[in-house]
Amino acid sequence: MHDYGIICEKYGINFMISKNFIRQQNINKMKKYTKIFAPSRHYKLISTLYKLINLKKPKNILLFMPLPYEPNVYRLRRKLANKHSIFVPFMVGLSLKMVKLRQPFNIKKFNVKEPVNQQFANFKIDMAIVPVVGVDKDMARIGHAKGYYDRFFSSLPYRVSDVVFVQILDMFIDFKISQPHDLVGDYYLTTKKNYVKRGKNDRDFSRIRSRCGGHWCRVCSS
Repeated sequence: MHDYGIICEKYGINFMISKNFIRQQNINKMKKYTKIFAPSRHYKLISTLYKLINLKKPKNILLFMPLPYEPNVYRLRRKLANKHSIFVPFMVGLSLKMVKLRQPFNIKKFNVKEPVNQQFANFKIDMAIVPVVGVDKDMARIGHAKGYYDRFFSSLPYRVSDVVFVQILDMFIDFKISQPHDLVGDYYLTTKKNYVKRGKNDRDFSRIRSRCGGHWCRVCSS
């Protein structure tokens, strides 16, 4: 992806804003947050995610190996292992493949941990848990500008039933900055507030809110 200005619309006013500027500001805030606060601050988010998984009951889950400033979803591996098949992304060229989550790990590009096992899996994913740097008003993902997740999901011959974005800080922006190729999520979980895309989950919203706890907000995406 390129660093360029994107026309955004907020409160009926057009203005130029750099997507890369928002990305870098958010990453700096997350890194500062993790230096000040203990990882236990993330546990509420991890608990909400676990409750959502139990509610949705996916068979195959795509997890991720977190960077230091991302939620440590790896903590859930033991709780999930008995009822779910867990896969993680594996970088291949400019995209991702899926491999089974199992130790040992190697440190690869961008300091990401990946299983040593390189046997790619072709199972259909029911739920994907994806890290984000921010989310815009269309529930579209702002990532690290590498495009790995965008290319991976666009290559799938199906639409994953539940795409769950997670982030240690609430970085939702109430204007559009995404592009057509950006991955769109169904849920966005943070340590303070959770978001769900309006439309698909309207009937289940009350159940999600009561079963998962926390502060939930519905997002009306275009």
